[in-house]
Amino acid sequence: MATLRRRLSKPQYIYRPTQLIRRATVRGSEPVVETPWGCPLQISQDDVIGAGIARTGIHELGVSETMWRLTGRQDLAIDVGANIGYFTGLLASRAAEVVAFEPNPQLQGRLTENIARWKQASRVRVDRRAVSRSDGVSILRLPPDYRANYGIATLEQTEQSTEDYEVETVRLDEIIDRPVGILKIDVEGHELAVLEGTRLANVRDIFFEEHQPLPSPASRLLESAGFIIHGIEELLTKPVLVNHTPKGWYAPTYLATRDPGRVSRVMSPRGWHCLRG
Repeated sequence: MATLRRRLSKPQYIYRPTQLIRRATVRGSEPVVETPWGCPLQISQDDVIGAGIARTGIHELGVSETMWRLTGRQDLAIDVGANIGYFTGLLASRAAEVVAFEPNPQLQGRLTENIARWKQASRVRVDRRAVSRSDGVSILRLPPDYRANYGIATLEQTEQSTEDYEVETVRLDEIIDRPVGILKIDVEGHELAVLEGTRLANVRDIFFEEHQPLPSPASRLLESAGFIIHGIEELLTKPVLVNHTPKGWYAPTYLATRDPGRVSRVMSPRGWHCLRG
């Protein structure tokens, strides 16, 4: 999609993804990009996800729209694997309270700086522990191509890593003692461990990334706990929920819900409401 780049009196650019205006204040190679819901993010254009957000203001439009629609005003939302705060900001614009987990020391400063820019900052609590199946310590590994994608740090075993960090781990059961409206999990293959440490009966909707074909151990666990699982695809006018692996994704994000009737009602209207912020 073409973008409009106009030089202003200050070192700024205006981006026009879709029919909206995104303003990015440039600081060297790290612009601060305005998201549609008004949560600015300082990104690195060396990071593939950050570069995409800089161009369009959006990351994974279908997932963003689905999460926007399903998040209720009174919800507690949990973002496991918050990265620089893209989905944390979306959730903070909709939910009453957000807890953002990010154990990567190289991202924690960027995450907290981004949150401090938001008018919704008071709704967000950052937890620097890694969520897993047990309390203790583990090793967070940064693969060799980490600099091109900040989202691939993992607690799983890898053949190679350029940097390792000892991090504290915690079960969600240990710290969440009330119903959760939205649980988003993106932890590079460690999703099953997160789910095993979570009282799933307390959660309504779960967005989880899956690297394995379904049925996977994570999807089987969710189905045994009463969840209905859908893939997320994009039509021209809105996202749609499908009963197969979404097209075009190496590690797609799935929706698992305890309330399919509510999901059907919320997902029925046309439009990309998250873009209106």
